[in-house]
Order: sequence, then structure tokens, then C-alpha cells
Amino acid sequence: MTEESHRRTQSGRVYSAPPRSGPPRRAAVGATQRGSSLEQLSDRRVASRVSLPSTAYPAVKRFVDVVGSSLFLVLLSPLLIGIGVAIALETGFPILYRCERLGQHGRKMTALKFRTMRDGSHHHLQELLRNDEEARLEYEKNRKLRDDPRRTRVGTVLRRTSLDELPQLWNVLMGHMSLIGPRPYFLNELEAFPEATAILSVRPGITGLWQVSGRSNVPLERRVALDTQYVRERGYRLDARIALRTFGAVISGRGAY
Repeated sequence: MTEESHRRTQSGRVYSAPPRSGPPRRAAVGATQRGSSLEQLSDRRVASRVSLPSTAYPAVKRFVDVVGSSLFLVLLSPLLIGIGVAIALETGFPILYRCERLGQHGRKMTALKFRTMRDGSHHHLQELLRNDEEARLEYEKNRKLRDDPRRTRVGTVLRRTSLDELPQLWNVLMGHMSLIGPRPYFLNELEAFPEATAILSVRPGITGLWQVSGRSNVPLERRVALDTQYVRERGYRLDARIALRTFGAVISGRGAY
């Protein structure tokens, strides 16, 4: 087992580092540094492409996350309760769907969403993908289906309006996520991308560049590029632009299904 492919186990990490290819960038090193491994040089190359924001930015961003998520949870509590009642009346319990995703530094986290599928839909998905080649190819590409027969009537509305993601405000308050950042990835979704190290260096967000650029209409490679761009350019102005664009993205519903 090589150092590049071993599974990290420290601090609950589940992300497998992808293999890196290509020659490392030349660097001026002394005689004692010539024995550095390819992985160390590659890590320096990735770090050099990521510009760090001001030293106060992380603390300010976390303060905004805590205050913002708290206010939203209080102000939107009637809506949250109403959605929960609608789900329970249509398909019963549970109301929330807990999904495992990659969090900061590759640690496994549980993201909360309102349940939009019928309970036990995982088994129906496997049967659907076995019997429908077109659906299988679409799911392998997007990890979701545009016309998913497992979706409930309430769930269809929640998906198109992005209201199914409101419970993630609790994830933000608990420090698992941020209001703005790369959307959380499936556990094995970034294994083929060397950009994973940079993307996973920040908390995933409820909204981000991918979210306001077409969402599910954007292929995975483009999504990774957008998230890498966010990590490289993140700061107050970019966060403000994303926050403003989020309202338009939610209203238009582009790529939301």
C-alpha cells in the first residue's frame, strides 16, 4: 500500500488522497532538501496556488455563521415547523434526512436535510438503476435524477425552492458547515481530483459558487473548478457577492431538482 493511497484514519477522516501525477515544479532547495518526497513537493505546489485571506477573516466568518444561522433558525421557525408538518402529513416520519458527506479536512459529517423521498427509497433506487440504463448513466454523472419517481409531492416543491436544505442551518451553528463555501461532497466523490486537498481545507457551505452557477446543471469537473476558485479567492467581497446571487438562484430555480 503506497503512502498516496492509504486511507486516513486520524480524527475520523474518511477521505482517500488521490494519486498525483506529473513532474513537480522546480524549486530552489538546499542539499539537505533534495531528498524530499514527491508528495511533499506536490503539497507545496497546491498550497502555493491558494492565497490566504486576511488573518481576521476566519474569525469574522465564523462570527457571521453563528449569528446568521441563529437568526435564520429563529426567524424561519414557523416555516420550518410548517414544512415538517407537511412532510409528516404526506408520508409520515422521519421528517429529516441525515446524509454522510465530507466535512472540513476530510472528516465525515452528517448533513441535515428535509426528507424529500419516500422512506426506504434507497432500495427502490437500486432496482431503478438496474432496470433503466438511461437513469443509471444520469445518476452516475450527477448523483441525482431530474425526474426521480421516489420523490414526494412536498419533496418536489422543497427541491425546486431549495427549502430542503434549511436544516443545514443547524450544521452551521454547530460548526460543521458555513453559510458560504463549497457544497459538501459525497464520501468518495473527490478521490480522482488532486484539488481535493484545497477544497477540503475549508468548511462546506449551504451556498457557494457552484450553487449560484447552475447547481445540478454544472458537471462535476466544473463544480470542482468553481470550488477550487472559491478557496483560492475567498474573502469578504466574494462571500458578499455569493450571498447576493443566492437569492436570484433560489428564485430562478435553475439547476434545482
